[in-house]
Amino acid sequence: MAEEQRVYLDDIYANEQCQGSVFRAVVMMAQEARFVNKQATQGYITLTKKPTTIAMYKFKEGKLSISEKKPGEQFDNEAVAAAEPEMTSENVAQVSAAADDAFGA
Repeated sequence: MAEEQRVYLDDIYANEQCQGSVFRAVVMMAQEARFVNKQATQGYITLTKKPTTIAMYKFKEGKLSISEKKPGEQFDNEAVAAAEPEMTSENVAQVSAAADDAFGA
């Protein structure tokens, strides 16, 4: 594994979103890796690196966050769906190019 692909405990402790919790860091990266993989499977992006590697880079750059559910609160699936942009064939190329730029491909 290349040195830049590693996430060290110092990276986790310095990340405000995971509050120094290794478990939170793993959950954040796993959720992002699943999301990236889903986007690639659906044809919205073309991967040049593994989804887990992309998630680790995003974590180290501080680009990941975690949403917490408060006790007794339920996530509104409609609100989550509304927050996600609708992917059409018109913007697939644009999103793919943006992802390639973001990950240095």
